[in-house]
Amino acid sequence: MNIQEYISSGIIESYVLGLADEAERAEYERMAAIHPEIREAQNAFELSLEAAALQNTIVPPVHIKSKLLSAIDMDEQQPGTPVQPGYKEPVRPHAKVVKRDFTRLIAAAAVILLLMSTALNFYFFSRYREYNEKYVALIQQQTELATHNQILQTRLLEYERAVEMMKDPNMYVVKMPAAPNSPDSTSATTVYWDTRTKDVYLAVNRLPEPAAGQQYQLWAIVDGKPVDAGVFEMREGAGMSKMKNIPKAEAFAVTLEKKGGSAVPSLDKLYVMGRI
Repeated sequence: MNIQEYISSGIIESYVLGLADEAERAEYERMAAIHPEIREAQNAFELSLEAAALQNTIVPPVHIKSKLLSAIDMDEQQPGTPVQPGYKEPVRPHAKVVKRDFTRLIAAAAVILLLMSTALNFYFFSRYREYNEKYVALIQQQTELATHNQILQTRLLEYERAVEMMKDPNMYVVKMPAAPNSPDSTSATTVYWDTRTKDVYLAVNRLPEPAAGQQYQLWAIVDGKPVDAGVFEMREGAGMSKMKNIPKAEAFAVTLEKKGGSAVPSLDKLYVMGRI
């Protein structure tokens, strides 16, 4: 930790206010003896406390002063002591003045302590709010990083799975370029057909993003007739969508249908097609 980080850690405030433990006080005094900037920061904090107390000084109302002086006069009489007739108490002007001055000093000290306490409470509340905001921001950043990392892990697994499927000798690859009258001549998809299990997987190489309420649908051409092989969502990366099991097929095609698929293909929206 460098000197500025040490100063910003809050140890100076804890030391001045008497909140530091024995080990922290010993460490602080050792550091302050070595680094003059720490002593300067301590002096600045002490001056800021003094300025805050003087700035926020509250003058008591006039009626409080009169009541206080009246109470002092009553205390001097000390009721309960019998007074003999004709007895006159000797005049003690100096004692009365000293007692009043002492009481005023106590009242002033109480006001100063109250103001310092208020200033310190405000200072620590400000620091607490600042650290709390930083803590919340760090938690949010950590959550975002964890979510992003999870997405990257999922995509990595999808890539690894796709590579393994491509290397499988029992996997039949059907490349599906754009159909002759395709609405998008750059469209392309690839079907991976497991010749053992007859499971079908689809990888989207390029397809336009469908409009709201529409969805792409895969068809298997079996004995010259289209058979529904399932609908799929657009996915990023090399992830493959598992489609319906197709025991046999002569070709595969993709059309754009309403959301949820259709019973028959819309030939005017035939995007890609590939023969086996």
